Amino acid sequence: MKIKTQNDFVMSLISTIFATMKVIISLGSNLNQEANIQRAREILSHLIPDAVFTDPEWTDPIAEKDRPAGTEKYLNCLVEGHVHLTERRIIAKLKQLEMSMGDNHENHVKGLVSIDLDLIQYGDHKVRELIWK
Repeated sequence: MKIKTQNDFVMSLISTIFATMKVIISLGSNLNQEANIQRAREILSHLIPDAVFTDPEWTDPIAEKDRPAGTEKYLNCLVEGHVHLTERRIIAKLKQLEMSMGDNHENHVKGLVSIDLDLIQYGDHKVRELIWK
């Protein structure tokens, strides 16, 4: 796109800054699963106003280390919607949400996952593979 005037440049910059990007995010929990997924859904609905969630799905752990005593299954779902955030910023927001819900590296080492939020797709860019489907 060729920019002809300063006004064209400003309008192009504004549309880039305020562009919405489609995102797909996976949610997973193996600790107090239903409550944690529900809480994350409520919070994400504020971050992603047009959020559409899949029905939660029970899945087996991927690895044996991910199967701590008393937590046999994970509860997972996806959310799709649009954000006015950069890829880097949405990932930072997801990490903040995980931490605010008590998720941390030490618990992950033990196989305890309060909430795991992964950006699967940002716009047309596939950020990571969905491993539980």
